[in-house]
Amino acid sequence: MRSEVAIRVEDGTTLSGFLHHAGDEPRPCIVLAHGFSGVKEQIDHYAAAFCEAGFTALVFDHRGFGSSEGTPRLEVDPYRQIADWRDVLTWAGALPQVDDAAGFGVWGSSYAGGLAAVVAADDSRVACVVSQIPNVSGHRNSRIMFTVTQRKELEKRLTADRAARLAGEPPAMIPVFSTDPAELSALPPAVHPRFIELSVEGAPNWKNEVTLRSLGHMMQFEPAGWFPFLAPKPWLMIVGHRDTCTFPELQLEAFESAAQPKKVVVHQGGHFQTYTAHFEETSAAARQWFAEHLRPSDDAARPRPGAAAGN
Repeated sequence: MRSEVAIRVEDGTTLSGFLHHAGDEPRPCIVLAHGFSGVKEQIDHYAAAFCEAGFTALVFDHRGFGSSEGTPRLEVDPYRQIADWRDVLTWAGALPQVDDAAGFGVWGSSYAGGLAAVVAADDSRVACVVSQIPNVSGHRNSRIMFTVTQRKELEKRLTADRAARLAGEPPAMIPVFSTDPAELSALPPAVHPRFIELSVEGAPNWKNEVTLRSLGHMMQFEPAGWFPFLAPKPWLMIVGHRDTCTFPELQLEAFESAAQPKKVVVHQGGHFQTYTAHFEETSAAARQWFAEHLRPSDDAARPRPGAAAGN
């Protein structure tokens, strides 16, 4: 069963989410968040898969994206997203469908793959984490993704945008994907027009642009700095061997900085194929990880009065 939910966070912003649950019996909860510029509809199939495996699953739109409130629109701010994610955990802990006594699972993909690890390292309520195709180092990743010329242009634009914002002008914007190799975009290289068309068809409220400052945050944020502090929480990293967006060599190197218990799973596709061609493989690995490490509390597992055992 999937329900639409509205989650009010500390500053009064309302985030939009989908809650997947099987009846009202409390179950361990996995909270999922989408990556850079994404919306919840693009990862909702993972939430449904986790619910089918016996968990309550909550997936939400980051502020400023999809159906969530928040201004400026389409701004990826990792610090606000981390704070919101922790508020979502608090909100979910009060639901009758959630058994939070054993802790939460968190699952993030792409940019949110790094954020999930940060949330897990800092929040004692998180018991288990999955980082799928994560951004692990903004500085190092951007030096592979962008040419020297492109980085200089971005730095020039970011400086101008700061001055314009301070003067009260609206944020500068940049396309997430471009079909023109000469146009600067947040996630190069250029893509086929059909890729953008399919993205809109699958999630009509997804927008192919973000604020320019979003790209500045992406280039500067360093999730790997939190990796040594994940243990003893079980951590699964899922990597795409042909990923040219969040690069596998950086992911695997950063993975070594974390202590056990941890595991890495590598599929043979690229970044965006993770969600489609490799969905069965990646969702099964995450389901198994949560099944091993995120267990219901004794109270939740005990049959309720009047309920038949095994039902």
